[in-house]
Amino acid sequence: MDRTVLIAAHTVASLMRLEDIIPLIEADQRVQLVFTQVPDELGDGVEQRLKNLEVRVIPWREATLRSFDLVVSASLHQMERVRARRRFAAPHGAGYNKLWPLLDWSGDSSARPVYGLDRESLLHNGVPVFDAIVLPHTDHLETLARQCPESLKHAVVAGDPCYDRLVTSLLDRDLYRSKLGVRDSQILVAVASTWGPQSLMATQRDLLTRLPSELPANHKVIATLHPAVWAEHGARQVRVWLREVRDAGVDLIDVGEDWRALVTSADVLIGDHSSVAVYAAGVGVPLLLSHFPATEVDPNSVMAELARLSPRLDPTRGLREQLMDALMARPLQWDAAARRVTAAHGMSAVIIRQTLYRLLELAEPPMIARWPSVPVPQLVRDE
Repeated sequence: MDRTVLIAAHTVASLMRLEDIIPLIEADQRVQLVFTQVPDELGDGVEQRLKNLEVRVIPWREATLRSFDLVVSASLHQMERVRARRRFAAPHGAGYNKLWPLLDWSGDSSARPVYGLDRESLLHNGVPVFDAIVLPHTDHLETLARQCPESLKHAVVAGDPCYDRLVTSLLDRDLYRSKLGVRDSQILVAVASTWGPQSLMATQRDLLTRLPSELPANHKVIATLHPAVWAEHGARQVRVWLREVRDAGVDLIDVGEDWRALVTSADVLIGDHSSVAVYAAGVGVPLLLSHFPATEVDPNSVMAELARLSPRLDPTRGLREQLMDALMARPLQWDAAARRVTAAHGMSAVIIRQTLYRLLELAEPPMIARWPSVPVPQLVRDE
């Protein structure tokens, strides 16, 4: 075997991002992929997902003792412990929107850096950890140059594979809607929550219960939760907690399922400061913000720009009227998100594969690199 590549999965969310990238190299018989689970407090579910993928898995301790030609990860911590000739950091989220969490920051709160493009994330003993850092947009080069100039030479503006797959999947919108149980005459309202104390789920869980009764009968509601919600609380616990929500008429994308088919199918999305909200706006889905925790978000990010352009949920007004407000804001939302979520529309597969093979010092295969449509997600069903 010519090259051995370690795929390092920290969480289900990061593993799902890696699953987008893996097909670019896994069919090459010169390349052997080996997977490992990196210790992470939100790592619940990774072991089972790796088992379902039927890939070769080695323990993290073994991964830190062996040598590899390349390590690929979508989270940044502990990668300096892997002995690899080259290290590749895949994008995780719709750009770099969030600031360092206040609870983890000991300095001046106003000086918190943009998370993921800072020295703490990208350097070890003052030396860059990664040989390639995929950035979705040229905007991120400015942030990286300001926060961690040592890593600037390793940046690759490659676009966003998650967004490009979402765009590709628009062609299958009718199929997704049918499989999700949406009738032709129905308006699909998607609800997306990130994780943590400032998320929609943590601050406005009652919204999900209210939606079916406050919206007209021709509206269908389907919700999706960040994988970290399931990891932090346990899938069984989340399903039990949200049983009353499902009893009220809201469907729920199940743990570990791909949310992109839901976004592709949606007529409008109610969301918080999650990447799902940015991606939805980027493919033309009207966005109604449940709320916006400005202290958690980089004021220069695409998420902050969307917040300035988007209506906020108002409990004193009718929901149908507010969905119309989102529809009116759609052109400006779409323009901002599509312009800033990626600087290489439709090119991420090509550029990322070029980068991977450059790091592996192998010639690329002759076939064109492209992304497939996303799978149909399973909904939570009563056992």
